[in-house]
Order: sequence, then C-alpha cells, then structure tokens
Amino acid sequence: MSGRLAEGRFGGRSVLVTGAATGIGRATAQHLAAGGASVFGIGLDGAEGRAFEARAAAAGLAFRFREADLTDEAAVRSGVAAAIDAFGRIDAVVNAAGIYETGKRLEDLSDADWDRTIAVNLTAIFRVCRAVLPYIRAAGGGSVVNISSVHALATVPGVPAYAASKAGVLGLSRQMALDYAVDRIRVNAVIVGSVATRMTLDGLQAAGGAEAIGLSFEKNRAPRIADPEEIARAIGFLISDDASFVTGSGFVVDGGLTALVL
Repeated sequence: MSGRLAEGRFGGRSVLVTGAATGIGRATAQHLAAGGASVFGIGLDGAEGRAFEARAAAAGLAFRFREADLTDEAAVRSGVAAAIDAFGRIDAVVNAAGIYETGKRLEDLSDADWDRTIAVNLTAIFRVCRAVLPYIRAAGGGSVVNISSVHALATVPGVPAYAASKAGVLGLSRQMALDYAVDRIRVNAVIVGSVATRMTLDGLQAAGGAEAIGLSFEKNRAPRIADPEEIARAIGFLISDDASFVTGSGFVVDGGLTALVL
C-alpha cells in the first residue's frame, strides 16, 4: 500500500464506500485513498475493516471505517453521519456491498432468501443514496457509482434473486442519473463480470466450479477472472473528472464475457 499523494487524482474529494472491508469495496477504498481522497468505509466485516484501517493509517492514507449492517436503516443514517463527522463533506459514494445466492430456482427460494438478497443488493443502495445525496448536492455535485453485474444483462440458472437485484441496480442508477443531473450529480452503474473476491470464489465453489453456473472462462475474451483492483480503477475513472460527461451508463467491465453471450 503506497503512501497517499497530497495532490493525487482524487485529492480534495471525500468518498463514502460501502462494502469497504473486503473485495471490490476494499480495493476501491485503497485506490481512491492512494490517489488523495479521504475515504470513509462502511462494511459488515468489522475485523477486516479495522485491520485495513490500521494498515491505511500506517501508510498515511485518509481512511476511516465503521462496521454496519446496511439492511438496518438506522445504521445507514448513522454511518453517513459518521462520514460527515470524519471529513466534513461527501463528494461521491460507491455502493459496493453485496451478497450472492446460487443453486435455487425461483420456486425453491424462500421469502427470507429473496428478501435478504434484495435488501443487501438493492434496498441498501436506495437507502444509502437517499441519505447521501443531500450532502453531495451541498458539495456542489459529484458522483454516485453503484455495482451491478453481468447478471443484469445475461444471467445463468439458479440465481433469481441475485439477477433481479442487479438488474434493479442498473435501472435505479439510470433513473437517478436523470433525476439528479440538475444537481450536477452523475450516477453510473459498473456492470462487473467474475471478480476474484471472497463472495465470487465461495459461490463458484458452492456451485461446483465455473462451468456449473454457465461461465466459461476459457471462452472469455480475457481468459481469467478480474482482480478487484481492475474494477477499482474503472470506478476511479467514473468518479474522476475524466468522466465528466459520463452519466446514466451501465459501464461494462467483464473481460468480454457479455460480448460472448449477447
């Protein structure tokens, strides 16, 4: 982990990142902080989050972490308030928290399974954005980046709740882009393919490997799964001034997977 640049690409920005303890969220928090941003992370894995906060502090990065369950509306509100207390403003938010379910057709899915997936993957984004948008507006505008999935475009058997939730993230992001353009707030979804996170690797193992859930890495244009840092760099682009005319997009970062199946 490199030291924070005083005047880096993201210098002067304060960014809230959910799911910041692990996976895409953690890689994004590190990438943004290394580029000069002040990053406030919220995540469910308190031990991982606090360990990352300690490493960031030792490297001179401006990163703070708060453990919270984003399905709890009060926890969302208090987490956003803590971010304001820490850094005084919020210029951008990255909604990277998510869960994955596999191996069940819709008729075999319980209400609890469905509700949990929708709550974490979609409703939490709605609540975080509702809490954060007034602060981004007060900062003079900024950026919202929501993590969707290729399952929003082309899915596989056995993931009804996950596919529905990620399609919802894409639709919500596009709609928000229209509503908040007047406030100079850009909203985009990153449509990710398979990424080497704990969630994805555990899901593949539970499903019996990549081929069992219909993903052929050999046929993927990039014959591997992505590193979380590769997704973080795409998110960084969307937050940066380089993406000043990018809003309402479904920004596909999948190594060519959907080019194969669509």
